[in-house]
Amino acid sequence: MTVAAALLLYVAAVLTIAPKLLVHITADGEAPRLAIAAWATAVVAVLGCSVAAVALLLIEAAGHWDSPDALIVSCLERLRAILLGHGGLPARIVATIAVAFAVGSLIAIVIRIGRALGRMRSHTFAHADAVRLVGRSYGSDVVVIEASEPAAYCVAGRPPAIVVTTAALAALDGNQLAAVVAHERAHLDGRHAYAIAAARCLTAVLPTCRLFSGAATHINSLLEMCADDAAARRHGRQPLLAGLLTLSGATTPAHGLAAAGIAVLTRAERLSKPPRRFARIQTQVALSGAVAAMAATPFAIVTLSLTGVLICFA
Repeated sequence: MTVAAALLLYVAAVLTIAPKLLVHITADGEAPRLAIAAWATAVVAVLGCSVAAVALLLIEAAGHWDSPDALIVSCLERLRAILLGHGGLPARIVATIAVAFAVGSLIAIVIRIGRALGRMRSHTFAHADAVRLVGRSYGSDVVVIEASEPAAYCVAGRPPAIVVTTAALAALDGNQLAAVVAHERAHLDGRHAYAIAAARCLTAVLPTCRLFSGAATHINSLLEMCADDAAARRHGRQPLLAGLLTLSGATTPAHGLAAAGIAVLTRAERLSKPPRRFARIQTQVALSGAVAAMAATPFAIVTLSLTGVLICFA
């Protein structure tokens, strides 16, 4: 088994197993930061190993450029022979089209991700500038705007802004408002908008991949839980819970992160229950094992190839 083949088998295993496994382990939200790390590790492992496998295949092809007679040992060598015309003109045309399609698809994916990130950045920065023009300052980074619907959200910008409507000011007491603002500030401090945008870009580029779509959905919810934890540590669970319930159902911009915008019921249940230390330890152990396994497997494949256990490229 070659290194490239082993990496591709690993990618297939992660794409098949990781979505259901990670959903099961991270459903309780006991360790949201570690859960995000697990989803991110799975995504990076799939992308990194896929690129590495393709690179190894290309290197192998280049190494046999001057010896076309040896290109009948592996699948790549057979493809190389077809491209050289050894399999006839029809086979050569089909193989050429396949290679061109693969290269073009990779370029298209990179371009779409870059454009999507650029649009997100321009929209959020423009929105942050707009609310500062129409609203009034309420502290260093909080802007109050006139609106009949109670809402609070944050948008990235230079500088970023935490937007609170006048209806939210009227509906929330001082402790609840402080907890909600602390939640939004945790989003800004952690640069959560960029993590969510990157996950959404991958989903937009490869919408049929369950791993990427699951990562986008669950990372979004888990980042909200991280912000909940940060706010609860400063202002307590009950004020934050009351603030979330008061603001639930509010409409916010697509590029904004709202305190009561994602998985409100799940987060409310999580905040209303006392911390479960044993359950948290169990989740941390399971997630740590998953992260370690996903991160260590590619290195193990390379190590085994260097020691001769895997049959490397000649």
